[in-house]
Amino acid sequence: MGGAYGRNLIKGGVEVIGVDPAEAARDRLTAAGGQAHAEPGPWIAECDLVILSLISPAILDEVTTQLAGLLAEGQVVLETGTFAMKDKLAARDKIGFAGATLLDCPVSGTGAQANVADLVMMASGPAAGIAHAMPYIKHFTRAVIEAGEFGAGIQLKYVANHAVALHNTAAAEVLNYADALGLDRDTVYKLLSTGAGQSKMLDLRMPLMMAHDYDPPTASLKMFEKDISVIGADLKRLGVQAPLFDVVEGLYTTAIQDLPEQYDAAAVFEVYRSGKAR
Repeated sequence: MGGAYGRNLIKGGVEVIGVDPAEAARDRLTAAGGQAHAEPGPWIAECDLVILSLISPAILDEVTTQLAGLLAEGQVVLETGTFAMKDKLAARDKIGFAGATLLDCPVSGTGAQANVADLVMMASGPAAGIAHAMPYIKHFTRAVIEAGEFGAGIQLKYVANHAVALHNTAAAEVLNYADALGLDRDTVYKLLSTGAGQSKMLDLRMPLMMAHDYDPPTASLKMFEKDISVIGADLKRLGVQAPLFDVVEGLYTTAIQDLPEQYDAAAVFEVYRSGKAR
């Protein structure tokens, strides 16, 4: 996601300096016209906006600890990941210690959507910080929902990803049913993508299921498992009944056990094909 943010910002005429430990990611940013570093440095204090796109709570903790010693007072940091609320709040406290402002701004969309700036951002935190970031945000999103106080953004993301998980699995189950009937897959997809059963996830992921093409991913099983775990824990905390989600969580647990973790989340279809869907 972060690489896509950077490339779209560059296309919009924004000077981008990126940090990634992976050499390949740095090379892609350089090729797109940006500057790339392996780790943050004092130059961070000169940035008009800092955007975080990180894969795990541990890395969020590590990076915000580093930033706390590098940021200048008054800077704005945009955190776009899907993490538990406690991790978001801990990050906010660290950034605040430096006199900077952390915004909670997760995005809804796949990696493929990020490449074409087809993301919806759920922005939460101080209004002045969001206003400062908005001219940049518009380069890599198609819509921004201003959610309110810090933390409201990630709560909306939980709801969005809950729906995504259900729609992914619904697409897999329907395709498996169509296969059992002996129907032509292309005809089935044409019907479903234009009829009452259409969903954004069906549009994006059923073609991957039909082709059994899961690598490279639009969103990996590993990342998806992390998101589902966070949502599942929040549902349990609230005592919310979610029987559909419970089944979907089990299907993805099987997928992550049986399939390469770098596969796309569409690979849940292979759980159905293997006869292990329960």
